[in-house]
Amino acid sequence: MSNELIELAKKDKVQEKDSTQNQNGCTSMHRAPVEGDGEMIHCLGKLDPQTGSVVEVNGLTTPLHRAAVNGDTGMLREIACSESLAKLTSDAETALILAVKSSQIDAFKILVEETKRHNREHLFNATDKEGNSLLHLAALNKLIVIVNLLLEGSSSDIIQIDSKNNQGQTALDICKANSQDSVSNEIGSILERAAARKQTAPVSELPIDTTSGFWIPIETKNVILMVLGMIATAFFAATCDLPNSFVKGNHPQGQKFDAKDVISGKLPTVVYLMIFNSAGFMTAMAAIIILVWRLKLRTILLSFVICICVVYVMLVDEVTPKFSVSVGKFSISSMALMWSLVAALSLSGISVLSLWGKYTSSLWRFIVWLSMKRANCWSNNTLGDLEASSI
Repeated sequence: MSNELIELAKKDKVQEKDSTQNQNGCTSMHRAPVEGDGEMIHCLGKLDPQTGSVVEVNGLTTPLHRAAVNGDTGMLREIACSESLAKLTSDAETALILAVKSSQIDAFKILVEETKRHNREHLFNATDKEGNSLLHLAALNKLIVIVNLLLEGSSSDIIQIDSKNNQGQTALDICKANSQDSVSNEIGSILERAAARKQTAPVSELPIDTTSGFWIPIETKNVILMVLGMIATAFFAATCDLPNSFVKGNHPQGQKFDAKDVISGKLPTVVYLMIFNSAGFMTAMAAIIILVWRLKLRTILLSFVICICVVYVMLVDEVTPKFSVSVGKFSISSMALMWSLVAALSLSGISVLSLWGKYTSSLWRFIVWLSMKRANCWSNNTLGDLEASSI
């Protein structure tokens, strides 16, 4: 059966064979980690990377969960994906939690690497149905290597050391309850040192959000802030250093336009320039506010941001021609029109980018699937032509 599935996988026909399940709801992908069939895992994983997140009908576990329990590091690398890492068993256990409960240290190390690679660091704080996190379980099982890996690694700043389980215990409380054990005492010392470091750490080194699925590492946050600062500076400089033809040209003052003139581009060019320039500047400043909102010094930073925005609005008011636009029975001033369009442009742009980020992964998977289908069709046609020519 294994060899047959492997051959079908290579021909992209494995779905026809692997759709059957045994009485426990297991497909071949679920049985492979238990049987140690690495070649089957490799072929099935290459065919469909999402196959590692397929859930059993009865057991509510995935192949990744089975591999984590069995400590199959090679298979973990083959089938780990963003979806399978976040999948939960019926006891609310992730693959990381299962690896700790099974004392599979090597498997846990692989899962930590894959979790970071797929930007799923928030899973380090996931808990089972009893409220036990990775630190709780490592303390219970006296796994000092895992405790060190969590608290000494690059993601140590997002680990919630003081989180409590359903019994109101922290990981340190568990260690203190077993104070007669030397390993528990050593783990407790590690937890105390880590807690002390976190209390004295600069605010800027703390993550933006560790409780939700949206978390930005400090390095990424610094890069984003730097890029946003450069973008805002460019937009501000463009407003301050407009060519003379824009500022001192023959711009209408007090003239009236119709609403259709706005769409047809009959307004002064500087108005359109200020609309797009202001939309970019205000969007960049709003993003900066979001990134610095959790900092303790945000009041001072927000004051600076507000002052810069006020200065920018004054500059825009100085260079924008004064006219009015008739919309039915109403008349809108040039400034009111411009800032209304700026707000609409900024909000629509943010909405489009949000939708793009939401569906990018799905679109990319579809493109890859379509490319594979086309490649398979091309290879089948080529083989058919070769067979026909040989006959």
